[in-house]
Amino acid sequence: MTLTIPVERISHEARRRDVRAGLRRLVRALATLLVGVPYVLGWAAGRLWLGLTIAWVAAGEGWREGRRSHPGAGGRSR
Repeated sequence: MTLTIPVERISHEARRRDVRAGLRRLVRALATLLVGVPYVLGWAAGRLWLGLTIAWVAAGEGWREGRRSHPGAGGRSR
Protein backbone atom coordinates (compact mmCIF):
# COMPACT_ATOMS: atom_id res chain seq x y z
CA MET A 1 0.00 0.00 0.00
CA THR A 2 1.50 3.27 -1.07
CA LEU A 3 0.54 6.63 0.26
CA THR A 4 0.07 9.32 -2.38
CA ILE A 5 0.11 12.96 -1.34
CA PRO A 6 -1.71 15.28 -3.80
CA VAL A 7 0.84 18.10 -3.64
CA GLU A 8 -0.43 19.81 -6.78
CA ARG A 9 -4.01 19.90 -5.57
CA ILE A 10 -2.98 21.13 -2.11
CA SER A 11 -0.84 23.90 -3.61
CA HIS A 12 -3.63 24.97 -5.94
CA GLU A 13 -6.19 25.06 -3.11
CA ALA A 14 -3.83 27.05 -0.89
CA ARG A 15 -3.29 29.67 -3.60
CA ARG A 16 -7.03 29.87 -4.29
CA ARG A 17 -7.86 30.40 -0.61
CA ASP A 18 -5.15 33.02 -0.26
CA VAL A 19 -6.69 35.06 -3.11
CA ARG A 20 -10.07 34.90 -1.41
CA ALA A 21 -8.56 36.06 1.87
CA GLY A 22 -6.97 39.03 0.12
CA LEU A 23 -10.25 39.86 -1.58
CA ARG A 24 -12.07 39.64 1.76
CA ARG A 25 -9.58 42.04 3.32
CA LEU A 26 -10.01 44.45 0.41
CA VAL A 27 -13.81 44.34 0.66
CA ARG A 28 -13.63 44.85 4.43
CA ALA A 29 -11.30 47.84 3.99
CA LEU A 30 -13.55 49.40 1.34
CA ALA A 31 -16.64 48.88 3.51
CA THR A 32 -14.85 50.49 6.45
CA LEU A 33 -13.96 53.49 4.31
CA LEU A 34 -17.48 53.66 2.89
CA VAL A 35 -18.94 53.82 6.40
CA GLY A 36 -16.07 55.57 8.19
CA VAL A 37 -15.59 58.59 5.94
CA PRO A 38 -19.21 59.86 6.21
CA TYR A 39 -19.13 59.16 9.96
CA VAL A 40 -15.98 61.25 10.44
CA LEU A 41 -17.32 64.02 8.19
CA GLY A 42 -20.60 64.07 10.11
CA TRP A 43 -18.79 64.12 13.44
CA ALA A 44 -16.57 67.01 12.29
CA ALA A 45 -19.57 68.95 10.94
CA GLY A 46 -21.39 68.45 14.24
CA ARG A 47 -18.42 69.70 16.25
CA LEU A 48 -18.01 72.67 13.91
CA TRP A 49 -21.71 73.51 14.22
CA LEU A 50 -21.53 73.26 18.02
CA GLY A 51 -18.46 75.52 18.11
CA LEU A 52 -20.07 78.10 15.83
CA THR A 53 -23.27 78.04 17.89
CA ILE A 54 -21.36 78.59 21.13
CA ALA A 55 -19.36 81.42 19.55
CA TRP A 56 -22.54 83.04 18.18
CA VAL A 57 -24.31 82.90 21.55
CA ALA A 58 -21.22 84.20 23.36
CA ALA A 59 -20.91 87.09 20.90
CA GLY A 60 -24.59 87.95 21.41
CA GLU A 61 -24.21 87.89 25.19
CA GLY A 62 -21.10 90.05 24.96
CA TRP A 63 -22.91 92.49 22.69
CA ARG A 64 -25.85 92.78 25.09
CA GLU A 65 -23.54 93.15 28.10
CA GLY A 66 -21.56 95.82 26.28
CA ARG A 67 -24.71 97.77 25.42
CA ARG A 68 -25.90 97.65 29.04
CA SER A 69 -22.67 99.03 30.48
CA HIS A 70 -22.00 101.56 27.71
CA PRO A 71 -23.32 105.06 28.50
CA GLY A 72 -25.92 106.22 26.01
CA ALA A 73 -26.78 109.77 24.95
CA GLY A 74 -26.66 112.24 27.82
CA GLY A 75 -24.26 110.11 29.88
CA ARG A 76 -26.91 107.71 31.16
CA SER A 77 -26.60 103.94 31.24
CA ARG A 78 -29.22 101.88 29.50
